[in-house]
Amino acid sequence: MARKKSGDGGGGPNWLDTYADMVTLLLTFFVLLFAMSSMDSGKWQMLVKAFAQTGATAAATQQLVMNSSSGAPALESAVIAAGGSGTTGLDSSSTATKRDMTFDDLYHYIKSYVDQNGLSNSVSVNKGDGYTFIVFQNSIFFNGDSSILRDDGKIILNYLCAGLAKVSDQIQEVRFYGHTARVDNEQTPEKLAFDRKLSSDRATNVLLYVQYKNIIDPKKMVSEGYGEYRPLVPHDGTEATRIKNRRVEILISKEGSVSKTLDQVYSEIKNSGKASISSSKP
Repeated sequence: MARKKSGDGGGGPNWLDTYADMVTLLLTFFVLLFAMSSMDSGKWQMLVKAFAQTGATAAATQQLVMNSSSGAPALESAVIAAGGSGTTGLDSSSTATKRDMTFDDLYHYIKSYVDQNGLSNSVSVNKGDGYTFIVFQNSIFFNGDSSILRDDGKIILNYLCAGLAKVSDQIQEVRFYGHTARVDNEQTPEKLAFDRKLSSDRATNVLLYVQYKNIIDPKKMVSEGYGEYRPLVPHDGTEATRIKNRRVEILISKEGSVSKTLDQVYSEIKNSGKASISSSKP
């Protein structure tokens, strides 16, 4: 029987197609390994979860390959492309979500956000033995003489809540402190009452915003208003001083830690050589 002549269609032998596919898959695999070298285990779990939920691995992998040089943010883009919730999900019931961070990671989580968004002049993040302490200038959350949360303030609170949700089972207590500043030396009963109530309402409204997220047992949260009586710097009648003293503080304590009073926290921060807050320009 005569041997059939091969066609003149071109393109090379068929085995080259299989070989090319295999090389492409290997390249994708090594790029993933490279990207994994700069991510933490929590974000890898997020990626796997996103793939499992949608099955859209190709889109996510392509996004990760295109952005692999940017490290962890590229991974978050891939998770979103695959239908994942990224780092802002508040599902505190998810075991995988809670494994993303430990309590000690919470400080770095918040500090990175503050630094990357240019908020270091108005938000201070401090870490102590068994606690994370955050100081927000009032301008972040409130307008003058108001206790209504601004939309801009809700943005950073949403990010904070996402972090709290990941370590909610590791939190012993969250305390919210409100502080105002002395405007003048004329202390009438009306001014004293307004000042006290304003500081208390501000702390309470920040607490309630977190509570409505349903990520922490409400019995673990407490709010207090101190008025002008816990200033960071002595009152000298200047607006620069008032800016430093008008603030909301959040003290997040680790489960099993020894409870610290606000004065103890101030003392530890001072002794560590860290400023408790950096004021912005008046």
